[in-house]
Amino acid sequence: MTRRILIALDPAAPRREALDAVAALFHESAFEIAGILIEDDNLKRLATLPVAREIRLSGKLSERLDPSLLRRQLDACAAEFEGIFLQARTALRSPVSFKVLHGDVLVTLRQAAAETDLVVIGRSRSRAGLRTWLGVRPEQLLEALAESPTPAGLLFVHEPWASGRCVLVLDDGSDSGERAKAQAAAMAHADGLPLEFCRLAGSEVDADYDEAEPTPAIADIEELRQHCQARDPRLLVLPDSAAVRQRIDLRDLLSDLPASVAITR
Repeated sequence: MTRRILIALDPAAPRREALDAVAALFHESAFEIAGILIEDDNLKRLATLPVAREIRLSGKLSERLDPSLLRRQLDACAAEFEGIFLQARTALRSPVSFKVLHGDVLVTLRQAAAETDLVVIGRSRSRAGLRTWLGVRPEQLLEALAESPTPAGLLFVHEPWASGRCVLVLDDGSDSGERAKAQAAAMAHADGLPLEFCRLAGSEVDADYDEAEPTPAIADIEELRQHCQARDPRLLVLPDSAAVRQRIDLRDLLSDLPASVAITR
């Protein structure tokens, strides 16, 4: 079966690390990639207003938000995106396409994600800052994709991808937890990293672990943050189950966790 993968890089700082992560995850499977760049219609409309101003990283205001400058910036971003996906087509030897979409970022992303198996979001923390996804927070992306009629798996690839000491998976005993373990094992094998487990405290999976084994029990988001800080995972894999969502606010976790995050469904 060919996996259908949608990749949306960070417009403020596009990096090919999201493609590297996909190559590692599906190195033994057939896959096809659809790369997209979403031009936010709200931003373009804002640029036409005479009162619009651009706040730069220095804290200074520009004279005004220039529509022609914005158009040139978007065109340059599209050209950079296209170049990255064109190189990936040769390197990965898999079908790779790219298109520019127009509309509200969240709505358009949700529509593009329909009938895909995995949505990959590239995210640059150090360079993009609050401009990530043209001002849309990653937590909003999570909510928008969760509302999709056919929700796909999610992979948030944070820079730098080639860091971290292990692949860490949270086991809750659910069906999506089994898929999370399989995905984590595939990534760990491909990248030559140790595969480590932690379990959701109080879940059905508790009985499956020998108390003599050093498998940490995670009760809430703070304990998960602390465990990630101690273990330094390259990738944290979480099942998107009711039990996990009851204990761990995925939106809050994404807001400050340095590790890349995969959410399986």
